[in-house]
Amino acid sequence: MTGIIKALDGKSVDEQLDQVKAQIRKKPADADLRARLFQLLAVKGLWDKAFEQLKLSSEMNAQAQPVAVLYTGAITAEQEREAVFRGEKTPAVFEQPPEWMAMLLEALRSDAETAQALREQALEVAPAVSGTIVVNGQEQGVAFEWLCDGDSRLGPVCEVIANGRYGWVPMDMIQSLRLIPPEGLTDLIWVQAEITLVSGRSQIGLIPARYPAPTDKNYADLDDASNLSRRTDWQQIGQDIYFGTGQKMWMSDAGEYALLDMRSITFHHGQLN
Repeated sequence: MTGIIKALDGKSVDEQLDQVKAQIRKKPADADLRARLFQLLAVKGLWDKAFEQLKLSSEMNAQAQPVAVLYTGAITAEQEREAVFRGEKTPAVFEQPPEWMAMLLEALRSDAETAQALREQALEVAPAVSGTIVVNGQEQGVAFEWLCDGDSRLGPVCEVIANGRYGWVPMDMIQSLRLIPPEGLTDLIWVQAEITLVSGRSQIGLIPARYPAPTDKNYADLDDASNLSRRTDWQQIGQDIYFGTGQKMWMSDAGEYALLDMRSITFHHGQLN
């Protein structure tokens, strides 16, 4: 994280944007500057503009094309994600989704009263799975009896971006999860991860590091602390129902964990006490 902070050079994202745009006006064919502009625009959630700069960067530098493919898919998936949280689309699923996850999806399409009832029911019936979580600076993992996203819209669901699609994976279908430490600005938006399912299937992908912007706002309306995953804020919607803004947080009986601090999770299926 120290390297990322240094890369911002003490400036706000808006100040960085102005600086990079000025540099591009002098060097319009500089692929690295275009890539930097893509990163900053992505931090602000300006997906269409970010895509355009990513495309230009890869056209100017053929070696950047594999990275461009990865993040082009991430941008497309983020736009799908916004539609899912508006109740307009359904996320991709790896396997047959459980009934409780269908309730969470239906809640996104429902009025406030119905949505709260659906979420309460879903979170009540979703199975708890024990496991071990390893965070930064720890050699030994911390045991937990249950784990879920702190945002009640998700509960025991892991959001995943893979093959250019946005998807939901129930935590009770996951065997293990390995997360790569953040090194650059894009890692504050999407965490690189490897997910192994109970079925044995393994998938390399990205996990959104931030919650969606509130329904009445865009990422561009939020402050840098939220957009750079430095803070998490909670809005209480109902009794024990919370929506998050900023960095994603997972909760357990053993504690609360910021996504960027987590390195690995192993679920112990059939071993819940």
